[in-house]
Amino acid sequence: MNSTKNCIVLIAFFLLTAGSFYSCKKESILPSSPSFNYFPIEAGKWVEYDVDSIFHAENDNNNDDSVYSYHFQVREEIDTSYADGQGRPTQVVLRYKRNTDLDPWTLTSVWTQTLSLSSAYRTEENVPYHKLAFPINNSTTWDGNDANTEEEEMYEYDDFHIPRTIGGLSFDSTLTVLQRDEDNYVERIFGKEIYATGVGMITKVRDDLGKRNGIVVKGLEYKMVMRDYGPR
Repeated sequence: MNSTKNCIVLIAFFLLTAGSFYSCKKESILPSSPSFNYFPIEAGKWVEYDVDSIFHAENDNNNDDSVYSYHFQVREEIDTSYADGQGRPTQVVLRYKRNTDLDPWTLTSVWTQTLSLSSAYRTEENVPYHKLAFPINNSTTWDGNDANTEEEEMYEYDDFHIPRTIGGLSFDSTLTVLQRDEDNYVERIFGKEIYATGVGMITKVRDDLGKRNGIVVKGLEYKMVMRDYGPR
């Protein structure tokens, strides 16, 4: 796995850092506000998730009897840092996948993330998403797709700075980002992410479902729940 990892990381690194200078320096412009701890940037931080994916295929004459369920695990680990084209400290995030605890981790993709005084972004499969906005309060709203070409989705904080237990692990301070919540006769679109200080995202739910006569007939239900993290 090491040779595959090194190859993928090396290729991704040169693509991501073209036209910029490599930097190992930590983010120096961020104050020590607890709010920024919801989005860790330290190398070596990792989170593992249990993932459930339910796919409603369109090859069943809209009867929704072709439904496929998948369960697997994902590991995300913060790796090296570099300065992007705008001089912002940016972290490389390595993503691994396996089916069960007994299987070895396989590197599947390389993402990036950037934290600033006003925002936190993650680039997933080459698509940047505006994950968090600062300050964290009841009036803060933002377009999660303001850096890509997807349709506008106005995010907001559903709750913040509250204790929560996920997967048997307790956290002193968490926040919930409500990304989208639409449920009508033709579609069900719902997105929510929960973050914990010092860990990052601990839960993700995303449903993009199409309906016919009010009944789900196509689309994807996707859920990630943190199972472990480190270092502690």
